[in-house]
Amino acid sequence: MKIIFFLILIISAVTAYNFKSLELSLLDGGFSWTMSKLLPYIILVIEGALLAYSFAKGFKIKAKIVKVLIVIILLAAPFTAGFVLHPIFDGDFSSEGSEVKASTVKVDEKYNLLIVTIPDCPYCLESIFRLKQIKKRNPSVKMLFSVCTEDKQKLSLYKELIAGDFDIALAKDIEASVKLAEGHFPTFVKLKKGLPTYKWSNDQFGAGAMDEFEGEIK
Repeated sequence: MKIIFFLILIISAVTAYNFKSLELSLLDGGFSWTMSKLLPYIILVIEGALLAYSFAKGFKIKAKIVKVLIVIILLAAPFTAGFVLHPIFDGDFSSEGSEVKASTVKVDEKYNLLIVTIPDCPYCLESIFRLKQIKKRNPSVKMLFSVCTEDKQKLSLYKELIAGDFDIALAKDIEASVKLAEGHFPTFVKLKKGLPTYKWSNDQFGAGAMDEFEGEIK
C-alpha cells in the first residue's frame, strides 16, 4: 500500500502540473468546454481521496489525531495544488450574455461570430487562442476578428497570431462597433444573416457560452 501511496502522490503532482495540457487533450478528444474544464478538477479530487485512503491503510501512526490531520491534508492537497496553479475565475464557466436589440453593425452573411476588438489589447490577444480552438473543433465556423482602428499597421501582430485560421479586418463602422461592445474588448457577437443577435463580453464568454455557441452552429 505504501508503494501505491507514493505512486498516487506522483500522479497527483503530474496532474496538477499538467492541468492545462489535460484540459486541451479533453477538448481535442471531443469533450465539451465545460467538461474539459471540470474533469481535471474532478480527477484531482479523486486522486486526493485515493491518496488519503492509501496513506491511512499503509502507514501506522500511534497518535490518531496526527493521522487524521495528515489524512485530511492529503485529501485536499491535489485539488488545492491544482487550484493554486490554475485558479477558477468568475467567467470561466459563464454563459450569460445579452441580446443585441439594436445595432447598425452589419457584416457578410457568411460569418457566425464577430469579435469586436481594439489595437494593442492584451485580452484580445489572449482570445485568439480560444478562437483557434473553436475553429479547430468546428472547421466550418466563420469568424471575423474586427479591429476598431483606421490604421492597417495595427493589424500586424493580430494577423501573425491568427495565421489565417479565421478572418481579420478593420471595423467598417468604428463608432457603431465600439457602441456594440459597450467599452468591453474583446466582445463576442453571435450573428444571424450578418446582423448581431447576441453578445458576450470577454469575462462572459466562458465554457458555457462556447458550448452554447458550438451547439448552435453544429
